[in-house]
Amino acid sequence: MLNLLRKEWIVTRWVHILGVVLGLSLIPMGLMMAKSAPFVAVFSQLIYSHMLFSTNRQTANSRPDNVLLNSLPLTRRQMVDGKYLFVLLSAVLYATYLCLLMAVVGVASFMPIMPMWAMLATLGLVYHLLLMPLSYINPRYGVLASSLIYLAILFVPQRFGKQINGEQMLAFLKRAVDALGGWAVPVLLGAGLLVVGLASLTISRRVYARTEF
Repeated sequence: MLNLLRKEWIVTRWVHILGVVLGLSLIPMGLMMAKSAPFVAVFSQLIYSHMLFSTNRQTANSRPDNVLLNSLPLTRRQMVDGKYLFVLLSAVLYATYLCLLMAVVGVASFMPIMPMWAMLATLGLVYHLLLMPLSYINPRYGVLASSLIYLAILFVPQRFGKQINGEQMLAFLKRAVDALGGWAVPVLLGAGLLVVGLASLTISRRVYARTEF
């Protein structure tokens, strides 16, 4: 499994480098206007997740890559598990990175960091858990779904940004973060992620096991 994780890192390392650079935009934005930092963090997490998924989708459906991997002493279940473990660890670690940057610019003065971390990590996890089975079932489904999400990330804020009050958006975000600060919502959220994760992993395992290269 460690070698599979190392392979995933080598294939996607440019994504993580770009993600680090993208996250650094939190610092000037936060220093100029701290209340904008949470929105930049959410945007950064979604863009990072899109880049990581797009790269993994290409390798997951590359015939030469799969022929090579299937010649190694690995089961197909291990290959899928390794890819899932890597992207999920990446989502959690990137959320941690973003929250460290937000702490630096003083977001903790008006919004608790740990619940914010939970929300960012959940965004990354849900993104991958919902889209990864699509890329195994049919690469075109994964491309379509990720492209639609990416376009929404880029154009929805521009289209509706002037119609939505910034303070109202911040208040909504704070309510969501505050809800994660209790115990009921995190427990329900964790249970939901577990169910979705197991369903996503099971579908991907079964589809990949029947795929011919």
